[in-house]
Amino acid sequence: MLFISVIQLYACENKKQPIATEKGMLFTLKYENQDCSYEILVNDVPVISFFGLGSGFSLKKEINQYILKPGKQDITIRIYPQKKTETSFEDLISKSAKIKVIVKKNKEPLSMLDLAEARDKGIQTEWEILTFETPVIEKRVPYVEFKTSFNVMDKDISWKIKGWKESKDLRNDPDLRKQVDTFYENFKKVLVTKNQQAYLGLLKNSIHEEALSKPWFGLDYEKDLSNVMLEYANEERNFIYPCQNAEMKFYGNGRIVTLVCKNMSTFGYSPLISKTAKNALPKAHVIYLHKPKNSNELEIIR
Repeated sequence: MLFISVIQLYACENKKQPIATEKGMLFTLKYENQDCSYEILVNDVPVISFFGLGSGFSLKKEINQYILKPGKQDITIRIYPQKKTETSFEDLISKSAKIKVIVKKNKEPLSMLDLAEARDKGIQTEWEILTFETPVIEKRVPYVEFKTSFNVMDKDISWKIKGWKESKDLRNDPDLRKQVDTFYENFKKVLVTKNQQAYLGLLKNSIHEEALSKPWFGLDYEKDLSNVMLEYANEERNFIYPCQNAEMKFYGNGRIVTLVCKNMSTFGYSPLISKTAKNALPKAHVIYLHKPKNSNELEIIR
């Protein structure tokens, strides 16, 4: 597999210069891994999953869109056996397996000139609010989970996003699997046919809430994100690594559902993986679905 990380579909690298106003903090989660497969969840929603070959990565993820309100924010770290070949995993977790997470908050927006000036004046612009490293694995087991948390102050979060707070609990929905399969089939069809407007419609809520969670970029940021997605939907692509065996997984205290593949070659990833001529690496189309409290239709929320 050519995976480096699972890339969520609505996310894109921001190239826009921030406007000069203070509107909350940017929260980031830096993570390091060793000798394991893993999931890291913020408020019971995955921000990163890794079930590929290799270890020792040190990467960073922006997590504002997973912070729905001030106060305590929960982090869950789930550790699984490491992948040893393209189609197999170790039976048990290695005793050397570990994950380290660091959560920071940064003043936004700050240009390089602003940062240099702040340093010269001794003004702090970044705060480390959590450092957590999983304990030593004393006994080899097939699964282990750790929990920690950090706190977000009222003054550091100016955005208001609903997310999955009021969504329906999906765990006892008897027709859910059929609805989820249909949604995934339609999602794939929209991309194959390059239906740009339909694709943008599917991502509308996730794009809207991502833009709200970064208010310092101004009112045009949602439009900028939407334009990136319109361009993406117009690319020629092939869906690869067909998944014959996918299962539903629930997050957000049962209010969010997604599909993950159980085939060994793509285990733990989305069953929808495509490759375009513009990108040498495959992309796993990770979509988290919910049902708003007054609706019976699945929608993408992250």
